[in-house]
Amino acid sequence: MTLKKLFFFSLAAGIALSGCKSTGDVAKTAPGKKYSSSGKRELSEEERANLTYLFYNANKEKITGNIEKAADLFAQCIRIDGRNDASMYELAQIYTGRKKFNDALFFARSAAEINPQNNWYQLLLAELLQQAGKYNEAVTVYEKLTKENPERIDYYFNLANAYLFAGKTDEAIKVYDKLEEQTGVDKQIILQKEHLYLKLGKTDKAAAELEKLITSDPADMEAYALLVELYQVNNLKDKALETIKRMQQVNPDNPRVYLALAEYYRSIDENEKSFGELKKAFASQQLDSDIKLRVLTSYIKLAQSDSNMLDQSLELSKVMSETHPSEALAHAVYGDFLSIAKKYEEASKEYKAALAIDNKNENVWTQYLNDELILQHYDSLLKESEEALSLFPNDAPFYLFNGIAKAQKKQYEEAVKILLSGSKLVIDDDLTLRDFYSQLGDCYHELKNNEESDKYYEKALAIDPKNSFVLNNYSYYLSVRGEKLEKAETMSKLSNELTPNQASFQDTYAWILYKEGKFNDAKEWLEKAMTNGGDKNGTILEHYGDVLFKLGQTEKAIDFWNKAKAAGEASDLLDKKISEKKLYE
Repeated sequence: MTLKKLFFFSLAAGIALSGCKSTGDVAKTAPGKKYSSSGKRELSEEERANLTYLFYNANKEKITGNIEKAADLFAQCIRIDGRNDASMYELAQIYTGRKKFNDALFFARSAAEINPQNNWYQLLLAELLQQAGKYNEAVTVYEKLTKENPERIDYYFNLANAYLFAGKTDEAIKVYDKLEEQTGVDKQIILQKEHLYLKLGKTDKAAAELEKLITSDPADMEAYALLVELYQVNNLKDKALETIKRMQQVNPDNPRVYLALAEYYRSIDENEKSFGELKKAFASQQLDSDIKLRVLTSYIKLAQSDSNMLDQSLELSKVMSETHPSEALAHAVYGDFLSIAKKYEEASKEYKAALAIDNKNENVWTQYLNDELILQHYDSLLKESEEALSLFPNDAPFYLFNGIAKAQKKQYEEAVKILLSGSKLVIDDDLTLRDFYSQLGDCYHELKNNEESDKYYEKALAIDPKNSFVLNNYSYYLSVRGEKLEKAETMSKLSNELTPNQASFQDTYAWILYKEGKFNDAKEWLEKAMTNGGDKNGTILEHYGDVLFKLGQTEKAIDFWNKAKAAGEASDLLDKKISEKKLYE
């Protein structure tokens, strides 16, 4: 027999008790049971003791987190006393926590019917009725609560919300009007009414609510600003300007006046004036940095595609960092826009300034280390990533930065250790895992562990088969080893299709062709690489000399070997090639 069925049976039998007291009427007597003269069943002393013991232990199990055991004990209480409202209420809460709302509603409704004067029961019932979409029933419960408890302001808010769920906006406003009669002008109530009037399309009434705020406190610039915004959104520009002038009369140097003017000028396409007012607002220490941050947030997307917007965001974020020099976020935001502008040196300085004030922001650390990587500041990247790891030992990206720095410092064994450790911390982030695997492929290659190198490149490509950088590195190292050249050629060709006109990728493809003995094709691809900047790269120039030598153009080959030596970054065999005028591989 289920608990619900058993409960129905208990009610039908007329067994009654409230909490641990007998209160219910019975329809008929049952053998062996005692009833009062009024027909109410009385619990025996043994039943009372058992009920008290069970209820106590049920609460103890609930407090210690043994919810299943608690539910079973509360159910036993109901078996003893079918009108035990306290146990019903507790079960309703347990079922609510389990998101079994139908069962919760059944027990909450039962408890509230048995003991209608208990406000806690009524509140839970109303909440569950709303959860079940029974909004009108919830309204009825809250109406009863407010009528019986007129001093409880929170019940009025609950009733207003219930009306809103029921789609009765006008009734909700009336409830707020009653609240206002009790509390006087209250900003929370006024703003809610303004919102509701706007929802009903009653702009004039919404504005009248804000005027109440202004009348109650003529110096409240936020109230004016909200009124200006209301007029702006509803295209009532004349009224917006009139309100701004009222603001100026009260406090002409308040930054909210500048913000309001900036928005007004923007709405009438006077963008230069708008930006000028915005700069004034940002230069004011009176304007909270959170408001400035919200403005700058609106610039982020625009700044990435519009150079004019990027210039404005750079200027505003710089003003913000200068106005709030002791706020880490101000420096970090300026750093973000400098990074968008690819001004990495300046961005790095701002991130460093932010971290000097507050080094507990993971996002700032990530941006800072990323810029250091772009700038190839590997000494700094190594040191700073170790500090980040000490602060955030469970954050995988900092292991990646540290591993890259170690690899660039030729500490390959240490790099492998840190990269392997970090890769185990990656959760639901395939692209970061791909980067770990790619770096491990590079490091194992340098350690001449070709089997592990290939394994991690394959794992990286399994995640992202069209990553041109992984395809290029993997194919190049295969060509250096002279292994799986057909596969290397396929991968390198794809990397060039995905990222065309990349000199290093073109050089890789050329070198694979060279290894396959396709010297004319290799020469063609090396010439492409040199037109894309490879004419200043020692490795590419040396490769071109090698190809020319294979094609019998010895003097020309020696000329390019000399150019490679002048450019630097060539192989250890280059001097021998030049001095002996022979090709060494």
